[in-house]
Amino acid sequence: MSKPKSPKKSGTPAVEPTQLHIAEAAFHRAKPNLDAIPLAGLETPRLDLQAAAVQAIGVAKALSAPELRQRIAAIAAAGALDAALLEGLESVAWATWFARHKLLLTSATHSGAALPPSLVERAYETRARMLKTLEYHLDGDAEATAQLAHLRAGSGHLDLANDLSAAADMYRKHREAIQDDKRNFRGEDEKEASALAEQILRLLGATTTPEQTLWKGYQARAAKLLFRHYDEAVRVGRFLFYYDDPEGRFPNLYTATRSAPASPRPEKGDTKPDAGAVKPEAAPVVPPVIGIA
Repeated sequence: MSKPKSPKKSGTPAVEPTQLHIAEAAFHRAKPNLDAIPLAGLETPRLDLQAAAVQAIGVAKALSAPELRQRIAAIAAAGALDAALLEGLESVAWATWFARHKLLLTSATHSGAALPPSLVERAYETRARMLKTLEYHLDGDAEATAQLAHLRAGSGHLDLANDLSAAADMYRKHREAIQDDKRNFRGEDEKEASALAEQILRLLGATTTPEQTLWKGYQARAAKLLFRHYDEAVRVGRFLFYYDDPEGRFPNLYTATRSAPASPRPEKGDTKPDAGAVKPEAAPVVPPVIGIA
């Protein structure tokens, strides 16, 4: 199976018409379950949902191999697996892909509000400084590296707001690891980023269409459902391949959707990188199947 081009954060990966029909049909099958999920307090995970859906489809296909079915059935019969979650993974993944596709489609036809240039400039400066700080100190954390790569791939004002909010969350989570940075860390950036994100979203939200609101809700619900199904698949997959690179075959969705490793940086304590030294990149995590067949 050929490897598809990496989907961009703010774009829609190319899909064959028949596959689009599959995705739409899957969404309509999942719609009753999606409608049953309360929107209150629900947030969309900060990752590329379409890439996550592709990853989930690959895992679903890998676990449906004939040589694994009997073993999975035995695990389910013993009560150690929710077979319904595993069986429904591929369909839920298609539904998630479609919800994101529709949101991107509706957003592309809506120009949104113009933001004050001073606000945009301040937001980008804060984002750049925070990402630089986080990348410098967290390059050994696989999950953080995956999240940061996703933030780096963003474009547009909506992504900017989401990136600022995510960076603020990461500052809170990793404060002990970054607070002694004398070069880029600023204690006030966490609150500043949250305030900037809120201001941008408030201005953009003033012109949000009902259709955008509808698909934002379905995107958040579908993401919650996708994680529920995918986590069960990862659990059984890692058990079945316990001695054969289980985490590489069945990575979490943040790791699986990582678009690129963090940029090489100097060792802590250096003021600049050695001109002749190149830091080796970590080997990428390769999921079992990453294309849509």
